[in-house]
Formats: sequence, structure tokens, C-alpha cells
Amino acid sequence: MNNPDPKEPAATQVDRRTFIKTAGTAATLAGGIEGILAARRAPAYAQGTKLHLVRWVDFIPEADVEMKRQMPEAGKALGAEVTLETINANDLQPRITAAIQSGAGADIFMMAYNWPQLYQNALVDVTDVAEPVGKAQGGFYGVYRPSFQTGGKWLAVPHSIVGNAIAYRKSWFKEIGFDAFPKTWDELRRAATALKKKGKPYGQTLGHTFGDAPTWAYPLLWSFGGAETDPSGKKVVINSKEAVESVKYMTALWKEGCDEGGLAWDDTNNNRAFLSQTISAPQRRLDLYRVPAQS
Repeated sequence: MNNPDPKEPAATQVDRRTFIKTAGTAATLAGGIEGILAARRAPAYAQGTKLHLVRWVDFIPEADVEMKRQMPEAGKALGAEVTLETINANDLQPRITAAIQSGAGADIFMMAYNWPQLYQNALVDVTDVAEPVGKAQGGFYGVYRPSFQTGGKWLAVPHSIVGNAIAYRKSWFKEIGFDAFPKTWDELRRAATALKKKGKPYGQTLGHTFGDAPTWAYPLLWSFGGAETDPSGKKVVINSKEAVESVKYMTALWKEGCDEGGLAWDDTNNNRAFLSQTISAPQRRLDLYRVPAQS
């Protein structure tokens, strides 16, 4: 741990690795979450013999099977009992919040977007884990530093980026004069407006859901030059002119060309609406084609 008093004898200082090996349940005994935060170490270090991970139920079921298969191997390598719990993706943030407020719960949570920034006061510095991973794999995508770092310290370890795509009905777009999907935001607005007049609106969730709503809204914000923070991650710039322009565009597109019921949709509604032929296009991944089997 860091020594706050430079006059304190060096013999009383404890480095991080020694702390991990010897702490046992000390952080827990120090007073729940307050003791953990004061120690500046994740609760997993304090437990010593157990490690609890929580992540979403994977879009690819086989991935969960493989992860759970690896748990005994990880436990043997770490000398600890490792447990993996999978939950609905939209339940991740409520569980994270509950764990922080109660001072009890899992040790490691799956996070996305700017969540490490939201919960930074309850997260441990994992720079010594993240940096070697990034170096070994050619570095992290630029989006991660302003969202996963504070003061140059990694609060989470970047895992992956998923590229979303637009699924659209080619025949319907051809009916309004588009032989291919629109290449600009203005073209999309014109196409969506024409399609909505024919009873075939663009469909997109803007509800309180983890996936398609933010992965639609974020690129829209960025493409207009807007952002939540400046490149340093220290200054909030969400009220910039560029961000306001992106909101103005979204408002117009929403009213003129979209199924406005999307404000109440979650990530599955896009799929169902597209497959039931009530919308002309949603933002989706390949999981669109698995909906019939899941429903």
C-alpha cells in the first residue's frame, strides 16, 4: 500500500504483492466497503480463497459454457475458489450499484461504455493488469482511455469492441429510390421519412437498455463532433455545439422517420419488429437471426 507518511520507517511499508499474500480478511474486518476503499484494494484480494465474477449471459451460449468450464482451472491456478455468475445484461448496473451500496457482492463485474467513470470511487486501480495486456495485443482502441481511465490509472481492463451493423430491407429501400443503404445522415433522414410515409418506418430503440440504444446514439454524437468528455477525460463537454447539433438531428429523424414507440423498446424489440415486417431497418448484429429460436 502507499505510505502517506514519508517519515514512517521503510520497514513498516507493505508493497502490493505482499499485501495480497498476507491480508487474508483484513479489508473485510476493517469495516465493509469503507475498509476496502481505505485499503485501495479490491475485495477479491482480501478474501484470499474465493473470487466471484459477474458478467452478462452471452449472446453466444457456447461462450458461457466455455467460461464455466474454465473456472476450476482458474481456481487451481490461483489457489482460490472461482465462481462465475451470468445474468441478464440489463441487470448488470443494478447489481453493481447494489454491491457498492451494501459493501457486499461480487469481486469482479463486467462493465461497458463509461461505467468505470460512473463507479470510479469504488473501483481498484488495475493498471498493472491492463497495461501488459494492451502491450501484448498491440494497444487498446482509443475509445477506452477516456472511459476506462481516471488520472492515468486504468479502472477496468478493456476486453473487446463489437461492430454493429444496420439490417435493412433492400426491396423497401428500392421502392423509394435507394439501391443501397444511405451513406450519409441526411440521406438516412430522407429515406426514413419516405419509408414512414409508406407505413414502413425506421426502427431503433432509445429506451433504457444496455446495447442498441447507446451503440446507436454514441456514433451519432461522435460523427457530429460531439463527446461526453474532452480527450483527457477530465473535462465534461457534452453541452458543446456539436453535441447539440447531433440531438437536433436525432429529434428530427425520430419524428419524421422512426417508429416513435422505440423509446420504450429494449434490445429484443428491434429484432421482433424487423422480423414481423413493421420496420424497414434496425441497428443489429447477427443475433437478429437467432431471435426466432430464442423467442
